[in-house]
Amino acid sequence: MQVNKKELKPSELELTIQISPAEYQPYLEKAANRLSQSSKIEGFRPGKAPYDLVKQRFGEMAIYQEALDNIVSHFFYLAVTQEKLNTVAQPKIDLEKLAPGNPIIFKAVVALMPSVKLKDYKSVKVARKEVKVAETEVAKVLEDLKKMQAKEVLAERPAQQGDRVEVDFEVSLDKVVIEGGSGKKYPLIIGDKTMIPGFEEELVGLTKDQEKTFQLKFPEEYQNKMVAGKNCDFKVKLLSVYDRQLPPATDDWAKTLGAKDLNGLTADIKKNLADEQKFHEEQRVETELLNKIVEQAEFSEIPEVLVESEAHRMVHEFSDSITQQGLDFNNYLANIKKAEKDLVEDFKPKAMDRVKTSLVIKEIADAEKIEASPAEIKAETEKILTQVAGNQEAADNITSEGYQHYLQTILRNKQVIEMLKKECVK
Repeated sequence: MQVNKKELKPSELELTIQISPAEYQPYLEKAANRLSQSSKIEGFRPGKAPYDLVKQRFGEMAIYQEALDNIVSHFFYLAVTQEKLNTVAQPKIDLEKLAPGNPIIFKAVVALMPSVKLKDYKSVKVARKEVKVAETEVAKVLEDLKKMQAKEVLAERPAQQGDRVEVDFEVSLDKVVIEGGSGKKYPLIIGDKTMIPGFEEELVGLTKDQEKTFQLKFPEEYQNKMVAGKNCDFKVKLLSVYDRQLPPATDDWAKTLGAKDLNGLTADIKKNLADEQKFHEEQRVETELLNKIVEQAEFSEIPEVLVESEAHRMVHEFSDSITQQGLDFNNYLANIKKAEKDLVEDFKPKAMDRVKTSLVIKEIADAEKIEASPAEIKAETEKILTQVAGNQEAADNITSEGYQHYLQTILRNKQVIEMLKKECVK
């Protein structure tokens, strides 16, 4: 095998790889066996026909075409190993020459892993903020728990704050009802702020079967970009009013929630809020710490393919979050008048930040010789497998080579972050 290298740019190489007939002959023989298995050749068992007979039956070029993918992938890997290249993403392959009895020549354009020069990352310092749970936060959770157990009684009076009501409504822009802008017998609690600002306040004082029209401005950051920041016309009809009677905060009520008494429930709430705050504070600390280290680091040219790939991943994550909210992603794109490729471009700056962070973590892991052990990977795999018990397809995916490599990277990254927090967080 002959390999010639040509630098296209600092982050990209073109390899011209030439393979002699003797080197690729074993792949032709395997390809011929596969072809003879797929079509019966008189007098021979499947896969046992001589090479020359298969060539006569299917044609020599058919054998070459059957073998080509395996030849290219094998010798590309050998070339990368031989030249000691640290490549990223899939190569771009162009076949230069394929003729029976002659060397096979193909070109592979590869992106190279960027180099990272770290400063003294252990000198970076980040302060962890003290977690404090305010009494008002505890009181709000208690009130929300009471609301969840409220008794509702149909009321023959005007609607007021705290009532549950049912309404018919329509929302129009330029006299056209917007997408998702209508509802029948729509339930809501006045004061819970589940609708856009001002809507619930307009219902206060309405009585059964009373109609009302009014105008409200949608928030600038509203997810439906067609109406974001615009004044729209609202038409509502109040159908029913329910007075919500909340249980008193007593020891007996606390016991219905599994607590020993009201003091025990209050203590549990405070602990849960503190745990949640600690979790968010740890996330903030990790983000600030990594950002500071990335800002100090120096990078060689980062291949566009890395940023592009990360941007696509971010779009898929965003699409999943939109779907989890009960919205259709294609409708969302139509509303903001963008195609998916436009979102990819929008995400590229943040994708670049994520790529740099990943490169820094890998560089620190190499410098500190941090890696997940086989025992740690096995333990994490078994933990995940228990969560998908009975789903063989998911189990196969989790135990696949690709996912195991991904898991190894995740565990390594966690270990790097924990090491940095011990060294750098006050």
